[in-house]
Amino acid sequence: MSIAGPLDDPSQQAAAGLKLPVSRRTVLGAAVAGGAGIAAVRIMVYPRVEELLQGAAALTGGRGDWISPLSAESAKVAHLLRRTTFGASLDDFERAASDGYAKTVDRLLETRPAAPPALPAAAQPNGGGVNVGQLQQWWMSHMLTSPTPFAERMTLFWHGHFTSDYRKVGAQFPFIYWQNLTWRDMALTDLRSMLMRVTVDPAMLRYLDLGTSTGQSPNENYSRELLELFSLGVGHYSEDDVRAAAKGLAGWIEPRPTST
Repeated sequence: MSIAGPLDDPSQQAAAGLKLPVSRRTVLGAAVAGGAGIAAVRIMVYPRVEELLQGAAALTGGRGDWISPLSAESAKVAHLLRRTTFGASLDDFERAASDGYAKTVDRLLETRPAAPPALPAAAQPNGGGVNVGQLQQWWMSHMLTSPTPFAERMTLFWHGHFTSDYRKVGAQFPFIYWQNLTWRDMALTDLRSMLMRVTVDPAMLRYLDLGTSTGQSPNENYSRELLELFSLGVGHYSEDDVRAAAKGLAGWIEPRPTST
């Protein structure tokens, strides 16, 4: 028997007398943890399995009938918000339920990402670099408070897909900060446009060595990642493609900013 269906609607959760004390911040902390975050969210949202089973039995009249988790419009909306936000509020749910599933999808896709607040002074040490810890706090805070959480979910997705590491990129220049702004700006666009921006992104130029690649000595790190991980996938390109792409992309250089 599925217990997800009758309890996906917050109004029915309340009717069943279930208390689910989960904040947006708590859910985000678990979700950012990666694959284990999914299990963590389930544990936090459904802390007392026995109580939930009893609630589900009450809602089905004790028959134990299977109920489709997404049979009701409200359940579809609740599932959509779970996948596209970092923990929707009751007001968010009620608005989406009133609009309906299809209209909510359109709104999520068509709403431009809200600009994040200015980077705090503590995140900008002297010399034009960034304080990585402060930068992380700045982004986490925006994730939790942004009026366009789906755009932040997509920013996080692209952050993972087009991997860069501040430990190699360094913090003496604001490249990682700029990259975060780029992912957000491009969050709801298409892959072709993203690949164009990724290729010349300063943090990526440094992380995969394209910024030091020359026609006389082409570096294949970026071209290989571009074909294998960022776009085509294993088995859909050849080593000749990697070499040709490395030669064609050689010559880009890193900018030398004076401030963020």
